[in-house]
Amino acid sequence: MNKMKKKLYIGCSLTLLPADKKDTFLQMVEEVKKELSKSFEILEFKGLADLSTAHPLSPREIYDFDIKNCVMKADCMLAICDYPSIGLGYEMATAIEKRGIPVLAVAHRERTVGRIIRGIDHKNFLFVYYDSLGEIITKTIETLTK
Repeated sequence: MNKMKKKLYIGCSLTLLPADKKDTFLQMVEEVKKELSKSFEILEFKGLADLSTAHPLSPREIYDFDIKNCVMKADCMLAICDYPSIGLGYEMATAIEKRGIPVLAVAHRERTVGRIIRGIDHKNFLFVYYDSLGEIITKTIETLTK
């Protein structure tokens, strides 16, 4: 019998991405999603593609979609913490404290991540530094497919 894939929500900074790093970082996130879609059903966040349209989503529409349709329906979450994000912190807190679902938070070894994130001691939370995209994929599969 074919086992259903777990629903994985992948969150990251969007608003505070440095302009000179944005394209490279978002390409990496897309590659992570592509690779992980082999093992998970990926829940897509809103708030990026709409910015170049005539009718960008309102803050309320972003909240409703990302929290109610992604975080609240996910089986697990991958938080890519390479850049600061209040929204990502809120999504993580909702997943960890309200839902109790497994959350893996990762950041590139050269990035600074706040002590509150590195200090989370919830049983369903793990924070690790990575050096390569492959490490994100491997750690996510090891940690979140259990």
